[in-house]
Amino acid sequence: MLNTFLEQLALISGIEWLAMVTGIVGVWLSIKEKIGAWPLFIVCYASYVYISYQFGLHAFMGMNIAFIGISIYGWFKWSSSSSERMEVAHISRTPTKHLVVAALLLCIGTLAIGKTLQITGEAYMPYLDAFATCCGFIAQWMLSRKHVETWALWIVTDIIYIGLLGSQGSWSSVVLFSIFILLAIKGGRDWLKLLAEKNTPLQIAAQS
Repeated sequence: MLNTFLEQLALISGIEWLAMVTGIVGVWLSIKEKIGAWPLFIVCYASYVYISYQFGLHAFMGMNIAFIGISIYGWFKWSSSSSERMEVAHISRTPTKHLVVAALLLCIGTLAIGKTLQITGEAYMPYLDAFATCCGFIAQWMLSRKHVETWALWIVTDIIYIGLLGSQGSWSSVVLFSIFILLAIKGGRDWLKLLAEKNTPLQIAAQS
């Protein structure tokens, strides 16, 4: 297995390295609430459109295409220039009504996308691919809004893709998504800490 991984590492293409580096740095910057995360995400997702097509993960490919659009929205939402037209995003909990809608979309989306991929007969493990895709959509939207629950969904999504890509023999992708899981754990802890500090009695009194 080690020899296989080292062989794959030596064969990693330029676009795969680009996706890996921009993805890792992008997640790190998003944890730090840096707007520079979004252009890096756009490059990362564009790279994964090509990579996912190679492995037959069509829902994953479609997710990354959509993620490019969501990243543009996140870039705008995190920008101070958006303050004249809409509230700039701040770290917060996802409203309960949004969680209910997200759960419904997750169920409906998994069934609809999974069935579509199953009918085409080209996708690998269509329903699991579809579930991870829907989790990713919701997580990316939550990230653009700075909802702390985004990190839990990213962990679920990354675990699934470790299984999917690992079973396809893409060990470099397994390493990458493992790093994403570690970053998501850190992101969740850091954002929860910042949210707790923001909601302390002292902070609330200062804002009143």
